[in-house]
Amino acid sequence: MARYSIDAMTITFDDGGMNLLSSDALRELQEIVIEWPGDRVLVFRSGRSHIFAAGADMAEMSRFTPRDAESFARLGQETFAAIERLPIVTVAIIDGACFGGALDLALAFDLRFATPASRFSHPGARLGIVTGFGGTSRWRKVLTPAAAKQLFLANRVLTAEEALAIGLVDRAGDSFDDEIQRLAGLDSRTTRFVKELCTHGERLTDSQRLVLADRLSRLYDS
Repeated sequence: MARYSIDAMTITFDDGGMNLLSSDALRELQEIVIEWPGDRVLVFRSGRSHIFAAGADMAEMSRFTPRDAESFARLGQETFAAIERLPIVTVAIIDGACFGGALDLALAFDLRFATPASRFSHPGARLGIVTGFGGTSRWRKVLTPAAAKQLFLANRVLTAEEALAIGLVDRAGDSFDDEIQRLAGLDSRTTRFVKELCTHGERLTDSQRLVLADRLSRLYDS
């Protein structure tokens, strides 16, 4: 069964049910991302009404051996890392529930846009598990420690407006067509340049950032 459909710059996730991040779903997504054109904005959204994704497939996980669990975690990490490495703008459009592994997935995108129906939570602590998909690392890019504790420890369920207030999402509204079109019109070389600086810049001194910026600008102008 095909879980994803591709139209222009959009990947639509629809498994006919709860949009579970099973092993097969992760492998399929990784293949799509690896083959994605290097000059096209990537927009990821759900084809299900009021649900972005339901997170990891718990029924599948209940059958895992320790080795299976390690492989599954690595698969999720590699899939989400492939999204992060794309040299283009990536956007997750969230409409509805975005819990657990689904939130880990959303955090792998450059930008997150949420509709009023969206809800965000990471219930791992309540379930007695810790995500293996990298969400406990990626939150550092967008959340303060206090905000992260509300998600990962207090198990709060956040509305779209609450998520916007703490920086978990970048836009909250009913439609994002205009914003997507604006992003699609960005120069691909400039986008690649800015993403490189955002990825590596925080580890560099001011003088090193200037050197990197100069080298990258020469590379992309050539």
